[in-house]
Amino acid sequence: MPILTRTVVVPSVPLTEKKLKIFKEFQEIYSEILLELVEFGFKKGIKSFTGLKKQKYRELRQRHSNLPSHYIYTACQDASTRIKSFLKLKKKGIARTEKPEVKKVSIWLDDHLWKMVDRTTIKIATHKGWIFVPLVPHKLYWKYINTGWKMKSQPKIRLDEKSRRLLVYFVFEREVKVQQNLQAVISVDINESNVTVKVGRKVFILLSDIKRLTLGYASYREAMQSFRGNKYVKKTVKDNERNRKKDRRMKLANIIAETAKQLNAVVAVENLPKRCPENMIRDVKNSKLRHRIYQAGFRSLIKAIEEKCLERGILVVKVNPKGTSSVCPICGYEPMRGYAPRLLLCPRCNLKIGRDVVAVMNIEKRAFQTLKGSVPLGPMPYDSAPEVAVLPMKEWMREKSLPPTLNDFICIGMKR
Repeated sequence: MPILTRTVVVPSVPLTEKKLKIFKEFQEIYSEILLELVEFGFKKGIKSFTGLKKQKYRELRQRHSNLPSHYIYTACQDASTRIKSFLKLKKKGIARTEKPEVKKVSIWLDDHLWKMVDRTTIKIATHKGWIFVPLVPHKLYWKYINTGWKMKSQPKIRLDEKSRRLLVYFVFEREVKVQQNLQAVISVDINESNVTVKVGRKVFILLSDIKRLTLGYASYREAMQSFRGNKYVKKTVKDNERNRKKDRRMKLANIIAETAKQLNAVVAVENLPKRCPENMIRDVKNSKLRHRIYQAGFRSLIKAIEEKCLERGILVVKVNPKGTSSVCPICGYEPMRGYAPRLLLCPRCNLKIGRDVVAVMNIEKRAFQTLKGSVPLGPMPYDSAPEVAVLPMKEWMREKSLPPTLNDFICIGMKR
């Protein structure tokens, strides 16, 4: 069974002066050890946890005799992970530096270094002994505690000096049972301003207005740059844009996943490469268009859909995205030509259809080919274009799932 993991950040109560001083010293010691291990491991070509521990444990243990020995172990694990990640990026040619850098430090704990006193208090081993840390649990923390999620034994901690709090990163995991006897395929195509979803013979175009949102905040930032605005305002604007986009992604992912669960269906999406935005803007010279493509968040939405589907035990199939918006889904002619904005015409079968509808039809066909009999075959090949409904945000954001049939509510936004 696949394992679903979630990280929940729980803050502590504001620390006293004594505890704040201890954790500040403690974090500095751990950061010094981690930096030394990363530099040593990279220079000597040692990237495994056991190799670093064998070479540096005795030296570090003698130098930091008042520090619990298991912090040397966890620092070796942390350093090993950072070195491997950097070497992977360097092999792909996308590393931004010549050697791995240690910028943000979170202290790794194992089951010898922390104990759960109760659900709202933990104690942590430091160079000054065990320190009790009361927590401020929130709604999300209690949700995972009370709904059968298992807490892993290796959380992380980080000191936030500004708020005088300790941030505890708890990791929860749960086994997920994947649905059996799949009955259909729901195909999804992601664009800058809409997400197109095909459910049976119906296509729903959910307008997300990401383009308008991106341009609006870009214009606002340009206006702010004409005078000296304070950093807090600029950060607030950036956070607002990110949160609004994240909210739309989460609601879209929830609607798609819930629809698939109701229909016992597979969700099919395009397998976009990691450097998708960079590939898309390679020949684009317009700076505003380049910014819009970077901010569209195509892969972020696909990741959100995968996570929400995994929560519900729904299978996600990724297909090759090449040509999905240019191949005729009925006769296979390529390339279809546009005779109006985002409308295509097939010269062989005279099919007139929207580019987004073509994409979801082709994604569905490729998903059926990938599954090879795992799902009952639909009406293939297509004999006509499906019915299409265009839904503005105020319509689809009220819904928890998409209906399998076009009811009166959906027909308000119908375009044939």
